[in-house]
Amino acid sequence: MQIGDDQLDVQHSIPDLDNVNIKLGDDEKKVNQISSNTVSQVQQPPSHVAIPIQPLPPKTADPSFLSQLFHCLFKGLAIFVFFIPEGLLNLTYCFIIVVILSAIDFWTVKNITGRKLVGLRWWSEVKEDGSEEWIYECQVANFIPNPFNSNIFWFAQFGVVLTWGILILLDLIGLRWFNAVLAMTAFCLTGINFVGFYKCRGEHQKKAKEYMTKIGLKAIQQW
Repeated sequence: MQIGDDQLDVQHSIPDLDNVNIKLGDDEKKVNQISSNTVSQVQQPPSHVAIPIQPLPPKTADPSFLSQLFHCLFKGLAIFVFFIPEGLLNLTYCFIIVVILSAIDFWTVKNITGRKLVGLRWWSEVKEDGSEEWIYECQVANFIPNPFNSNIFWFAQFGVVLTWGILILLDLIGLRWFNAVLAMTAFCLTGINFVGFYKCRGEHQKKAKEYMTKIGLKAIQQW
């Protein structure tokens, strides 16, 4: 009887293997369920992604357009005033207005539109001995020429010089001396500007070739 009691005690002390397996199975199910949920959350793409939209910059006037406008504006106004009939505008006032408009155009082209449109600028200096020196400035390294701006610049400059030259001939043939003198004045202002920029263009081409040669030599040395 004692042996039987000892056997019963040993049997009671041994845990139920079936219950242990069941508990382990429940834990495995919970772990698998948690891992599957986390994987599904990681793999699932976000339903909504907020992308910040940068506001567009405010519209500003195109500097090239303004340069083109003022490059042609005063030239056209001077020619327009020149053709106003004498009955509508006195010849003296006509002379003053045309000269003022031509002078404004001369200054604008020489100092602003020539630099903006073609990257050229010229001026003259008087030396101590009384001789005059023409100085030409051109942008080579930091200027990218625009063919459209260049065409407008040279077409307007050559066109206005040609127009005033034709008007001088017509006024001389028609014996309109006052108009001829006025046309000559405007022709001199526009012609000097045209010659200055034409010479400056030649200097620009020389400097551009020298600049490209230097870049090529540096590239060869680095290679």
